[in-house]
Amino acid sequence: MSANVFVQTTPENQILDLASYISKLRGEEGKEEAYVKEIKALLASDKKSEVYTKLAKDSSVLLTENDKEVEGAFNLLVVITLSAPENNLAASVQALVDTLSKTESQKTSLKQKILLNLYNALPVTSALRYNAFVGLVDVTAQADELDSLYAQLEHIDRWVKQWGIDIETERNLYSNLSDKLRQAREEKLSLDFLLKKLSTYSQETVSTDCAKEAVTRAVDTENFFAFEDLLQYSAIQKIKGTPEYELLNVFLNGNLSTYKTFAASNPTLVKDSENNLRKMRLLSLASLGSDNLARELTYAEVAKALDISEDEVEMWVIDVIRAGLVEAKLDQLNKNVIVHRSIYRVFGKEQWQQLGARLNTWKDSLNEILAIISNAKLIAGGSQGGSAVVIEDKSVEVATKN
Repeated sequence: MSANVFVQTTPENQILDLASYISKLRGEEGKEEAYVKEIKALLASDKKSEVYTKLAKDSSVLLTENDKEVEGAFNLLVVITLSAPENNLAASVQALVDTLSKTESQKTSLKQKILLNLYNALPVTSALRYNAFVGLVDVTAQADELDSLYAQLEHIDRWVKQWGIDIETERNLYSNLSDKLRQAREEKLSLDFLLKKLSTYSQETVSTDCAKEAVTRAVDTENFFAFEDLLQYSAIQKIKGTPEYELLNVFLNGNLSTYKTFAASNPTLVKDSENNLRKMRLLSLASLGSDNLARELTYAEVAKALDISEDEVEMWVIDVIRAGLVEAKLDQLNKNVIVHRSIYRVFGKEQWQQLGARLNTWKDSLNEILAIISNAKLIAGGSQGGSAVVIEDKSVEVATKN
């Protein structure tokens, strides 16, 4: 994204040139040009600095008239705006952003181009780049073209540091992006920015409203299953004892039965019951798989855990594999499911102990195989004059995390 604007004249003449063009679009050409006189009077007064914001606001006429010189006039306005006195620069930039983002017009591409020009004309470390970027997001969202900015959103964390904006402005940025993405039906990406906002809160500055919204949005977001990740946010810890935290605990540790009980008791909190039931069934199947790795699960066991008929088992196994929660193989002939890998919804002390037990079992099996192979080699050697010797198992125990 880059743009260069070259205008060679004095700052005051630039202002009068733009005022004359605005006057022309207003239909004052050939007359006394009242608008130009108004600008001249302002330049001659002790309120000279206000001319920059006035031009930015009055330039809305450039978006409502068709003229081949409109883009050049806007580029001139960018130059004029950035030449505003330091104490009026922020207000002038915001006035220009507001004009471009709030004026009703079909000239979306022109709005985007001028906002990009403004953004790139500002220093890399300028906090005013935030204003230009938010304006660009608003204009692009209004045109339902937000997907064109998705690649740029990957750089937000770096940009926030470069801009040097304060923490409240950073939160406003994440909120705005989350809202716009949600309106564009990008639920997962929207949730990501809500969680970025949540991460800006500490134990001392916690926002329980943001934490509660994060939980309910995470539950409602299709194919979001990383509920344990929410526990890392200090704001989430502050809502213990609330229905929202209980809902989070259900999706962390509960099953289909506990979810149905919770949903019946909290109908206003549970919004998309069909999506939630689907998600809870997938998580229940993942838990069943992690508890029975490498063991054959019958269709009947799966059907009972998910409260479905055996005819639906294969569909749910395929869905849980697609969701990336489980790696499994269906044995349709014997009506079995063999789970090779499964996520843990919560990985705590109990899961570490299970992992340790499985590693020790695996170690014992390997030791037995090694002993058999070693003895076979010795027996083969003994047939040529030696004798067989049993190799002692001196393998090291696998340590488990307590």
